[in-house]
Amino acid sequence: MSVPVVTVLGAGSWGRALAEVFSNKNLEVRLWGRNVEALQHLTFSRKSDKKLPEVTLNGVRLEADCKRALQGADWAVVALPCAAVSELAVVLTPILPEQTLLASGTKGLHPESGLRPSELWSKAGVPLHRFVAFSGPNLASEILAGVPTSTVVASTDEDVALAAQHLFTLPQLRVYRNTDLLGVELGGALKNVVAIAAGICDGLGFGDNAKAALVTRGWSEMTRLAIALGAHLQTLYGLSGMGDLIATCASSSSRNHTMGELLGQGIGLEEARQRIGHVAEGVHTTLAALRLAERHQIELPITLQVKRVLFNGCSAAEAVEQLMSRPERREIEE
Repeated sequence: MSVPVVTVLGAGSWGRALAEVFSNKNLEVRLWGRNVEALQHLTFSRKSDKKLPEVTLNGVRLEADCKRALQGADWAVVALPCAAVSELAVVLTPILPEQTLLASGTKGLHPESGLRPSELWSKAGVPLHRFVAFSGPNLASEILAGVPTSTVVASTDEDVALAAQHLFTLPQLRVYRNTDLLGVELGGALKNVVAIAAGICDGLGFGDNAKAALVTRGWSEMTRLAIALGAHLQTLYGLSGMGDLIATCASSSSRNHTMGELLGQGIGLEEARQRIGHVAEGVHTTLAALRLAERHQIELPITLQVKRVLFNGCSAAEAVEQLMSRPERREIEE
């Protein structure tokens, strides 16, 4: 029986972590990145950066040519920001081998269109039955450290979801499967906005009461929108919704939480981006979520205030005041 060939698309921290994990599973692994200079540096050093010191990439073939990287691949595992997927999908889809299944770890919505990763790849020509999303409380550094966790793989095709479940299962990673692809993608994307809001709470120095209330109401917002778009409530209670939300809102390793914390300390968006050094998906997803909410006539007060802090020059303190002074209402609408 031949060893599966896995091509990881994206040589950022998440892509390098995934490549390392698959390599440790004794699969044939290739890692492709758009930044040829950075890839050449990885080729020379065979090590990652300070954020992922455990990554050595031993046994991983580094490729700057996407056609060579994908040749004969059983799986293409996408570790790219959502904003980069649209353009790249158009380039990669024509050279994607017919037998290759696509597994997406992208957790975001496209900033302009609001499309989910599966919709972006489908628009480029990848059949939906060959697409899998994986999502959950999966901080890269903890997976590399062997800390036990779980994730969920979702596909409209049960057999493809089962194949992905086998691919991702590790001694320290328990994998569940789901056919609610829409719900899993939305959970993984929308929780990033709440994580920015939670980070703002911490940046302002608020206590546990404020953060717990904020996360609870934020989860109410994300489920309200996701269900209106067609997701199943049970999925949002699962690993890609509640599970990922808890991890991302609590962890100092989360880019979105860090983004919010810096904003809460009075640091502007551009400087915060420079300090983080990586894409915080919640920034773009905030705008996309609000556009979708407007289309479906859904109110997202927390998301709106996050947008005002990110893009409209509103201070974090003012955003909190706006939330606290909203009209009285029932907790649960009947």
